[in-house]
Amino acid sequence: MKSTFRFAIIFPLFLLLLHIFHPYPCIAKIYKYKDKDGKWCYTNDPSVVPDLNKVEEINSIDTETIDDLQKKLSETSPPRSKVEEARNATVAIKNPLGMGSGFFITEDGYILTNKHVIKGDEDKLKKEEKRLNKEKVKLLNESGVISKKQERLQRLKGLLDSQGKSAPADLSAVYFVDKKELGFLIARHEKRKKAFQKILKAFNDLKRKMRYPYGNEIILIDNTEFSVSVVSMSYTYDLALLRLYGYRCPFIKPSDPYQLADGTTLYAIGSPLKLTHSVTSGVYSGHRKFSQKHYIQTNAQINPGNSGGPLVTKDGKVIGINTWKVVGPQVEGVGFAIPINVALKEFESYLGQVWNID
Repeated sequence: MKSTFRFAIIFPLFLLLLHIFHPYPCIAKIYKYKDKDGKWCYTNDPSVVPDLNKVEEINSIDTETIDDLQKKLSETSPPRSKVEEARNATVAIKNPLGMGSGFFITEDGYILTNKHVIKGDEDKLKKEEKRLNKEKVKLLNESGVISKKQERLQRLKGLLDSQGKSAPADLSAVYFVDKKELGFLIARHEKRKKAFQKILKAFNDLKRKMRYPYGNEIILIDNTEFSVSVVSMSYTYDLALLRLYGYRCPFIKPSDPYQLADGTTLYAIGSPLKLTHSVTSGVYSGHRKFSQKHYIQTNAQINPGNSGGPLVTKDGKVIGINTWKVVGPQVEGVGFAIPINVALKEFESYLGQVWNID
């Protein structure tokens, strides 16, 4: 009887504490606020809200408040083909790290993109850190050589001063040659040191931005901008899931890439060199596997800014997420995309299993 009474007191208390301190509460808060253009925005990420004192907190979004972006974009940028329909559902993503791409995969605002678009390329950062460490060692070695040269020059000067006019001519010649060489070494060292400091500052700035991957905005085909929330990131693949709350969105239907024949025409949509919503074409070149990860190979141009954008068929259906390309003097047109099946599986808990992939 006592134990039952004890349980009746402790268990509700435990649930209360769990609700208060659990890092992922059952009902996420949704913040409603006006952006810089006076439009209503919705997010579950308080870090993107300009002023938390001027927001409304709601537990769900009333369907009557939903703006129909799909209808709006079909009127302002009417598509003339299935590929242009897919282009209307593609977004440019900008943040402190730069610009990339993404696309709506559901009507209720879920966006697929690459993880490095919103968080930065960690592998690239490690390579840059390694290169900076090597340069630092070179600078230290140079500094040591300069110190030894300065000590030698001091000794030569001491000899010349002590012997005065009777000092051998060759000793004076050695002194002036060493002095000239030391001046060259110091000038070169200072120049390299300034260049190193400049690169180091940019590296530390990038590292800081990568540590706090906030402030993601999307740009639609009509140049409308919205703040979006980061929902999830994949541990295995270079994939991230974002969301635009409160809008009915145009979206791209998926298609099974494993059913494609080699040579099938494909289109990469994205924002290379800040040229938003650009379309390039190529062909399907089969599936590849690197480090136990699956990729689609294509010669459709994938350039910086294309990352995270869709790789679509002529029917406007997405088969992959453009991710990386091989760069080199003897390489041209070898790009890779993550199969759409992989992305849908990675974020199944958010996107659900209601996918009829053709």
